[in-house]
Amino acid sequence: MSETRYCYCCRVHHPIDQMRRYPTRAGDRWRCLRSIAAANCSQPERDAVGRKQSEINREQARRLAEYGRTLRRRHE
Repeated sequence: MSETRYCYCCRVHHPIDQMRRYPTRAGDRWRCLRSIAAANCSQPERDAVGRKQSEINREQARRLAEYGRTLRRRHE
């Protein structure tokens, strides 16, 4: 299994080759190349990236909730 790092910007684990240390006031954090590139775009492009990431996060949460419901049904 490849090593991954958590991107504090998009809140997803990515392969380490897609990650870079990014300086913040709280210290260095890992950030994916996609989020770094998106930060250098215009406001409408940044908003589009944010909406897409929100959609990805909602879908992941929905799948996890469905999986949890499936597990609970099996143990009833």
